[in-house]
Amino acid sequence: MSKALKKYITVDREILGGTPVISGTRIPVERIYELIKQGHSLEALKDEYSWVDEKKIQFTIAYLMKAGLNEFEKVQKI
Repeated sequence: MSKALKKYITVDREILGGTPVISGTRIPVERIYELIKQGHSLEALKDEYSWVDEKKIQFTIAYLMKAGLNEFEKVQKI
């Protein structure tokens, strides 16, 4: 996993059984992906997860938009 990715996304068996989450939270990356697919905006996500650093949400969205969840899962060997 790239250094930038590790800064914003965590994969740890002790956190949700190794499900990729936004670093420092228990918010699964897949949840953000699903919300974006359902049409939620960045503003809506920032409101919903107001305690999460905005950059973490933005990076997660940007990464998923570029790679897609399937590619993310393949890279993480989930």
